Amino acid sequence: MREVRTEGIICVKDKAGFEYELSRIEYIEREDETFEYIFMPNYNVIDLLPNNIFQGIPGLNLDLRKERYVRENMTPVFISERTPSEHREDVWELLAMYDMEYLNRLEWLIRTDMSYSGDPMYVKRYIPEEYRVEVDLSDKVKKEKNYSKVMCSMLIEICKGNDLLVDGVKITDENRKEMHSVLMTIYEKAIRDVKSRQQAGINKAKKEGKYKGRVPIEIDVVKMDEVFSNFNKRMISEAEAIKRLGVSKSTFYRRLKKYNNTVD
Repeated sequence: MREVRTEGIICVKDKAGFEYELSRIEYIEREDETFEYIFMPNYNVIDLLPNNIFQGIPGLNLDLRKERYVRENMTPVFISERTPSEHREDVWELLAMYDMEYLNRLEWLIRTDMSYSGDPMYVKRYIPEEYRVEVDLSDKVKKEKNYSKVMCSMLIEICKGNDLLVDGVKITDENRKEMHSVLMTIYEKAIRDVKSRQQAGINKAKKEGKYKGRVPIEIDVVKMDEVFSNFNKRMISEAEAIKRLGVSKSTFYRRLKKYNNTVD
């Protein structure tokens, strides 16, 4: 029997911007119209996260620590609460936005960058050769003089769930949580020190009358009105709106809030 498989990775980011690969998710769709969703959690990555960032994957009892959670011929809560249903009036317009010919809800989650209000989790595409691999950072660490960048490179791999090799020292699931805690503490202190020095420099410049602050980014009013209007109507995605305006994500939402308050 013919079947189509779609594979993704459920992720979340912490306050420092590190991405944690929480679980593989696979959707199998068969020609007889039966289907199943399979979740394969990475508990050694999940265990790194505090409750204020990750409270679980909706619809799954992760306390059972199962290797696989299977949902046959039913759409899991994780999928249903953050994707459009086939009965939604504008579903074809939404699919067209992401160049999709029919509603594959996992594929839609992978392609879209629309955020879900219930939690910060999102899904990216699963690439086998990049998933749970061993990464050797020994040469990079030796060449890098910036200590915080070294910590950052190591933490990126640890949070993904990759095994890490640095100058003969190996970080695996056996010591992942311990090394994550140690490196994160060191990294956060390094970042605080950098920000403290930057603030000291700003304060000094202010006293000397040399600091003028950040200059607001100029955005064409007509263009801004069009982009924000289309974004609010879900005619364009977050990424497309930000690209058209040429601003950062934080600037985009700051201006959007101001725009919506004005319109209301």
